[in-house]
Amino acid sequence: MLISSRLLGLVLLAAINSYALAQDASSESIAAQEVTASQLPFDNRSLPVATDSSTSRQPSEQASEAIKPVPVAAPVVESVKMSFNQCSDEKRLQKSILVTAFPQRHPKDGNAGNLYQAEYQLPELLGRQLAERNSTLLPQQLREALAAPEGGNQTQLAMQAQRLGSHYRSQIILSGEIVDMAMAKSDSTYNPGLYTRFVNGTLDLLGIHSLFDTRDRLFSFQVQLRDGFTGQTLFSKRYDTYGIWNEKKAVGFGTPRFWQTDYGQQVKGLLKMASAEISEIIHCQPFIAQIDSRPGQTQIIVQGGANNGLHAGDTMALYQLVAQGSDTRYQEHNIRLVSRNAEIELREVYPSHSVGVITTPSYLTGQLLAMAP
Repeated sequence: MLISSRLLGLVLLAAINSYALAQDASSESIAAQEVTASQLPFDNRSLPVATDSSTSRQPSEQASEAIKPVPVAAPVVESVKMSFNQCSDEKRLQKSILVTAFPQRHPKDGNAGNLYQAEYQLPELLGRQLAERNSTLLPQQLREALAAPEGGNQTQLAMQAQRLGSHYRSQIILSGEIVDMAMAKSDSTYNPGLYTRFVNGTLDLLGIHSLFDTRDRLFSFQVQLRDGFTGQTLFSKRYDTYGIWNEKKAVGFGTPRFWQTDYGQQVKGLLKMASAEISEIIHCQPFIAQIDSRPGQTQIIVQGGANNGLHAGDTMALYQLVAQGSDTRYQEHNIRLVSRNAEIELREVYPSHSVGVITTPSYLTGQLLAMAP
């Protein structure tokens, strides 16, 4: 009995010390946010760290070893053939965007808490945040993911994105994958021993998080932005974080109860960080719209209007899409943009489209695009 009492006292003392440390860390984090103007509007227990997109979890690795990934600069992949950069805030035109599903690399990771709908709700949340940041129109949501070609053939992925962009009249294609949602130690939440159960109950009662809490759960996802006209990659990055998952019931991803958990708060912070970076990449791309025209006509229809921020009197450059076949692979080709050295002046602007005329004499052939200066 005496040993049990001492053990109880030690546990409570450790919990109190951990709570004090957590409060100190929280105060330091808040102070740091005031100085650095962090993008995260709430205090993350561990600031989300973007890791190298080439890293992935191996089946033989222990989940606990991946809880605290070593910070590595994540590569930002920019298109070589479309090296545009228009980050001025003077005229922020909104792009059309198509958001695909984010399949789960390890579907069994969704068992804990019944988080299977994450592959649809995660991209939907990202799309909504992009629209709220005025980078895009309200996205079109596709319940399917980009089909992964054999060997990860990038040309086939580009062709697939280009077909989707043409079909849905979308300038930007946002796709991705949920890499990891595994529990570090599943038994800590769903089958705890007597000691672990007591520690978990004490921490939940006090509403604190400490090093004694072993109910960590990972959350990692990969995003890719592709140009909808050429299929070329504009941006690729992986985002990682983790949080405490102490729910034993089927909560579901994105429900009010999910966001109330520490894990949900970490996911929320990571989504805000990702949407801010993706929004900036999209903003720095020029506004491009499809053109409906007939050979020899000077009056054309531009698939973009007042909803995108266009006005009557605006001028746009004329480009042509050119397909270049592969010398080594059958039915594979790359799409390039070629300037026609002509301008389009918008005469009538409607919510979703505009009517323009070509001010420079040019015979229209092939698939044409209008690009904002």
